[in-house]
Parts: sequence; C-alpha cells; structure tokens
Amino acid sequence: MIGVPRYKVILVEHDEKWAEEFEDVKRTLINIHDKNVIDIQHVGSTAIKGIMAKPMLDIAIVFKSITDSIIEAMKKNGYEYFGEVATGKHHLFILRGEGGVSLQHIHCYDEKTLGQYFDQIKFRDFIRSHPKYAKEYELIKQELFELYSNDRKKYTEGKQLFFDKIKQLADKNFN
Repeated sequence: MIGVPRYKVILVEHDEKWAEEFEDVKRTLINIHDKNVIDIQHVGSTAIKGIMAKPMLDIAIVFKSITDSIIEAMKKNGYEYFGEVATGKHHLFILRGEGGVSLQHIHCYDEKTLGQYFDQIKFRDFIRSHPKYAKEYELIKQELFELYSNDRKKYTEGKQLFFDKIKQLADKNFN
C-alpha cells in the first residue's frame, strides 16, 4: 500500500492487490482481538473495483463491546488512536507508515451502535452493483481532488451529498 500523506489526497487507479491486503489485515485483527470480533469488512473506495481511490485501506470492524483492552491492543500493534468519531458512532485508529503516511483507517463499532457501519456497507454494496454510480462517484472524487488535494477534510466533506444520495437509493433498493 502506498499510503496517503497526512491531510493530503492522492488518487490512484484501482489495484487488485488491495483485496489481498485487506484479507491479511483482517487475519491480523482477528488474531489481535480473537472472540470479541463479530465482523470485519473492507469499506471505502479501495473496496470498489474499477474506480480510483486513495491508496490506503478503510476497514470496518464490529466488536461485541469496545473496551480499554481493545484500545490498548490496537496501540500495542502500532495503531494511533483518534478516539470516538462523531460521539458514539465509532472509534478510529490509523496505522501510519514511513513519513507518517496513512496506510489503514480502522473504524471500530460496538455491536450496539451500528447505524453508520450499515450505511458504509450499503454504500459499498450499492456502488459495487451499479457501475453507472461507481463512475459518477469516481468523477466526483477526481473533481474534488483537483480542488482539495491539500485538504483531505474538504475533500471528504465534498463527497457527503453523493453519499447521502446513494444511501437513499440503497435504502429504497435493499428495504
């Protein structure tokens, strides 16, 4: 994995090796957390074949419960802890490589608060099964990259309207 410098945006062509890397990380996370893991999913653009993506893995993991021991185990294995994101929605850990580049974003969910987790899965699955929307998403990402290559926060915020649109379409199709 190439990784992405802090606060920056890089987009590269899809790489089939990302799925293999996800499987390796999944095995590692299961080894670290054992029976507390309920589910681990590859999310984010690297999980969508055929579209450009930031070259870092986004992984969603569901725990029976998130405890201090989970946080400590992640830190012990090289992950930087960023606390609760959007209070109560999930905990974020980042694995950095040489030069501080982001290699993995691990989004950790407690099984009692899974709304955002399911939104990520629905988005990924809908985009995977609708090539027209996958291409639209890629174009939006490229436009935002041109505007905000040095501001990852604005780049991410710029995708929110599209995410909301797909969430509504996915809710109609999957319900």
